[in-house]
Amino acid sequence: MLNGIKRTMVSIKNKINIKFIEFLLIILPIALLFSIVIAEIIVVLIILSYCLFSNQNDFIKSIKDPILFLLIIFWLYLFINFFINYENSPSFSRTLFFGRFILLIISINFLINNLEINIKKIFKYWLLILIIISFDLFIQFYTQKNILGFEAHKLDRDIFRVSGFMNDELKIANLIYNFGLLAFAYFFFNTQNHSLHKYNYLLLILIILTIFITAERSHFVSSIFFLIFFILFGGLNYKKLIVFLSGFLILMSIFVYTNKELSNRMIFEINDKASILKEKPGKSYLYKDNKYFAHYSVAYQIFKDNQYFGVGLKNFRKFCNNDKFNKDIFPGWHNRKCSTHPHNFYFEIISEIGGIGLFLILCFFIFSILRFLKIFSISRDKFLLFNLFIILIYFTPFIPRGSFFNNWNAIIFWIIFSILYSSYNKLKKIND
Repeated sequence: MLNGIKRTMVSIKNKINIKFIEFLLIILPIALLFSIVIAEIIVVLIILSYCLFSNQNDFIKSIKDPILFLLIIFWLYLFINFFINYENSPSFSRTLFFGRFILLIISINFLINNLEINIKKIFKYWLLILIIISFDLFIQFYTQKNILGFEAHKLDRDIFRVSGFMNDELKIANLIYNFGLLAFAYFFFNTQNHSLHKYNYLLLILIILTIFITAERSHFVSSIFFLIFFILFGGLNYKKLIVFLSGFLILMSIFVYTNKELSNRMIFEINDKASILKEKPGKSYLYKDNKYFAHYSVAYQIFKDNQYFGVGLKNFRKFCNNDKFNKDIFPGWHNRKCSTHPHNFYFEIISEIGGIGLFLILCFFIFSILRFLKIFSISRDKFLLFNLFIILIYFTPFIPRGSFFNNWNAIIFWIIFSILYSSYNKLKKIND
């Protein structure tokens, strides 16, 4: 009888702990809206929860996985790079704490696949949070103030950048794109009742339109790429696809007609931006009238001077303000060539941790992608495929992005990757 009571108490304790883990994952997007410190605490608590439920054998088995082993090699390289660039005072905290993302991947994979974590409930709450964020952004778009009184940010023309609950941080589209499209893909491809798909279609339209009104071009382009991929590979019913596209185009046309300045920025100027990619004879390829290409050019020139190891993590900002780089920068951007980071994954990597760093991280991602695609070829799981596509968009050349090592961006990226990795392991176990 006593043993039975003990087992019951342990069962209750485990259920409470599982509910707590689910709560942590549910509120993570909210934490990212308001406080990176709280978001970091949530990451730590998720890792500690894994430590509570797992054992040493689970951990050893996890790090023997070739995908994670390659990421651990990359992390070890960051330490080597730190000491090589020691005189440049690179960021030791970024070097050391990059390891938390390896533990985060291991933790989420274990918690989803070994415990009764209700991932469906988590995604439902993420969608509810997304709808509230979208509602708030539309209020700010039309009134220039959100429900907390935060004002929209006016650009050069009659265009406002809306950031909603993030106030001065103009990056909310990153959160909407990643969490919103991931949750959309989960429900669209895991909903048995196809009559509910009409709500999923509406959700996708809401996500794209919300990103559109933020005036963040890179994530709007990414969302359109996702839409095209969804149309081509989503296995959609022909009639429903026609209805969906008609509804999307009608709503998009209304926004374009009623918001001409924003539409010029988000749609019609995209072609002009794309024309920048054309090569000009007699000039460096990165010599272009664009602030991001000014950053890219500086990063590439830093790389040429430090090809193997770069200048160290978080050191682009220390080396970019050098007039010797001006010869390959468009004159109008000589005084604005510096930034905290180059706004691009590839240029950040090569300038700060060199060609060796780029080689190692690409080995990790390419190997991971091939493993994921192999499982997809067997399972035909669309959620895995579309989760992978959300990650792949990040590596589109020349599209401006946040820093790969920045805490806020990195948490979002590695959470999405962790869920992708857990889906891969679940399908791998089923199909072995």
